[in-house]
Amino acid sequence: MQRVCALCRTRLISRALPATRAALPSTSSFHTASSSTSAPSSHALQPSRGLRTAATLSTTPLHTAAHRPTATRLFPSAVLSPQPLQRRGIACPAEPPANPPEDFEPVEEELAEGETLEMHLTDAAIKQIERAQQAAKDDKLALRLAVESGGCHGYQYKMQVTSKREDDDYLFRPPTDTHAALIVDSASLPLVKGSTIDYSTELIGSAFKIRNNPQSKDAGCGCGVSWELKDI
Repeated sequence: MQRVCALCRTRLISRALPATRAALPSTSSFHTASSSTSAPSSHALQPSRGLRTAATLSTTPLHTAAHRPTATRLFPSAVLSPQPLQRRGIACPAEPPANPPEDFEPVEEELAEGETLEMHLTDAAIKQIERAQQAAKDDKLALRLAVESGGCHGYQYKMQVTSKREDDDYLFRPPTDTHAALIVDSASLPLVKGSTIDYSTELIGSAFKIRNNPQSKDAGCGCGVSWELKDI
């Protein structure tokens, strides 16, 4: 066997390396081949965040008219309650004064043909009068209604609970088993006859209110204190 010196051996190896490197596949082609034969990556199957395939969109729930969330489902406490219905009053026939003064002019004589002299009290108003009677322990306590001139519309109501009776007072009692009563003087009665007295409970307070006054021209002023008489 022919011996080769160390210097010659080094020269032979350096000459053989380029040919060996040329025969081997490149790194990039090696990775390409391996990636083509390996299992597909899970990320390659996922669509981009900004894009959705037709299959993905078909599984997305849509809010149709039948399934759209309503305000009642999302915010049950924010649903507005309906406006309260207008309470109907109980007709109370008039009881003329028992001992009228000498200059007394009966209101019933000025009624139109077929018109009856009566007032109306709602259940809420009757119950509130009964509460006042129980608190004062006086069954003769009644609600007095009067009309005075004043206010921005010309007339205003005045109401108070009292047991004092005047000689020209008309008395109105509901035809039910109650001691509640309404008092209206003969001068105020022509301006409020046929009206409904209600007791309303609101956020700003509770009070007796006059509703559906046939003699009132409109609902009254914005403050709800005064009203205007109809043109006769």
